[in-house]
Amino acid sequence: MSTSDTLLALWAWTPFLAVGFLWNILISLVTMGIGTPAGYWLARRRLAGARWAGALTAAARVPPTFVLIYYLAYLLPASVAFGSFELTLPGWFKASLALSVAVTGFVSDNALQALRHLQRGERVEALYFVPAWTTYFLIIVMASSTASVIGVPEIVQRANTVIAAIGDPRAILAVYLYVMLWFLVFCWPLARLLGYARLRLGRRAGSEVGVRAAPATPAAAESVLAALPLGDAAVDAGTTPGERFEVPVAPESVAAIQERLEAGCADSLDPGALFRLSLAIEELVTNVVKYGQAGDDPIRVEIRQDPSHVAVELSFAGPAFDPFRDAPRPAVDASVEDRAIGGLGIHLVTNMIDEAFYHRHEGRNEIRLVMRRSGTKSGGSVS
Repeated sequence: MSTSDTLLALWAWTPFLAVGFLWNILISLVTMGIGTPAGYWLARRRLAGARWAGALTAAARVPPTFVLIYYLAYLLPASVAFGSFELTLPGWFKASLALSVAVTGFVSDNALQALRHLQRGERVEALYFVPAWTTYFLIIVMASSTASVIGVPEIVQRANTVIAAIGDPRAILAVYLYVMLWFLVFCWPLARLLGYARLRLGRRAGSEVGVRAAPATPAAAESVLAALPLGDAAVDAGTTPGERFEVPVAPESVAAIQERLEAGCADSLDPGALFRLSLAIEELVTNVVKYGQAGDDPIRVEIRQDPSHVAVELSFAGPAFDPFRDAPRPAVDASVEDRAIGGLGIHLVTNMIDEAFYHRHEGRNEIRLVMRRSGTKSGGSVS
């Protein structure tokens, strides 16, 4: 089958596939329509101190969607009778129910943050819930294709019908690429719009979320370290004492630190800032595990918060190494072929974090990452 024949076949089958994509949109809207009020109700209960609501939220994050779809497809009957009235439960509705479980957990977490922002009078910060909810809707649109496993006639299931009708194995790739294009055309403009909305909200809140200030120049960092021969200054006395714990020098420690950070700081940082701080921790801890030569001495972690910022301090053994000065600086303007390997991760960290400090103390490397809360001025300095 030639390329032109394949394109003509796709054009002929487009109305059939378009109806399938409408099923995807319907499933996604019903999913959000079920999960959003359920998640909001759990968030209200959690705000009132109900522990069972937190437990239900945690449970909603766990089940794999595929398993739930199969489970509900065969557990729930095809119809339910209420006296003389019979309610039909079609496959697409069962798929929506399964997908709504994850939505419930997501909305519960994000609505809780929004409600706490409202309690503090931070109305703009509370509006971050809107782009977060819309982003998750786009995720559900893409996940709605899993409904094909129980025979729902959405676009992926119909794509299989088209492939069978064409009868040429060489058309499989073209058909699936065409299906992917439908999702791309629908989701990409909304994703771009959401990025713009987050930026506008961030500016109204007082910090340009998503726009990192350029880190200080190497000369500025040198002047700071010249005034402080041992590196970073001591922690401010007014900072709230933080959570302290230790983790082994192992890859799984990245997730352990991130979980503690997200659990303790979800109310202090907007989701974008918390994500960037978590990503920076992943980069730095991974480097310690791979190259730090810390031996069996654990990584000491402290998470501190005050009204203006959140600070994460990492302390680990090994040879002295200041990642912000000693790591090779990447040639970000060079081509991929000419660019030296290494240094890009630290470069990204310094552009994601408001302030980053290195200090050598009692034979240990100490790194402090600072992320400022919404409504405070962000710096973007490296020392």
